[in-house]
Amino acid sequence: MNLNAKNFPVVICIGSASVSGDSLGPMVGDLLREKYNVKAYVYGGIRQPVNGVNYTKYLQHVREQHKESFIFAVDACVGERTDIGKIKISTGGVSAGGALNKNFARVGDIGILGVVAERQNDNLSALMQVSYNIVNQMSAVIAKRLADVLVGFELLKRRGSRF
Repeated sequence: MNLNAKNFPVVICIGSASVSGDSLGPMVGDLLREKYNVKAYVYGGIRQPVNGVNYTKYLQHVREQHKESFIFAVDACVGERTDIGKIKISTGGVSAGGALNKNFARVGDIGILGVVAERQNDNLSALMQVSYNIVNQMSAVIAKRLADVLVGFELLKRRGSRF
């Protein structure tokens, strides 16, 4: 795609395929690119994750190359038992690595968090025990809804609206 960074939204899909509960973001990224072919910059996927190892590099790249772009950030999280399976949307993006007590900088204008496990003393263990099925189902829902939102962004762009 020949995209202009000032006109297209950015989606940062955070996580790692090596931990089942943390693979939500990369699965969403792959679906957005491969199934929905969205008109957006999508960072993060199963083969090229945005994770704790390279998070700062990606964040710096996005801040430099997409200064005027609207940014969505997608990540898995832990929460209350009653919230497992819920998708939470927030303004102000996400603060990645929270489940593992990492202090990564916040990213995104809109944060999309999928609650995949119950918060515990050992959140990494909780994330490792998450069923692939729940992550797969949640990533499908998030990707579809986000693809629909991105179509709305494209329609606004065609009408000359700034977003």
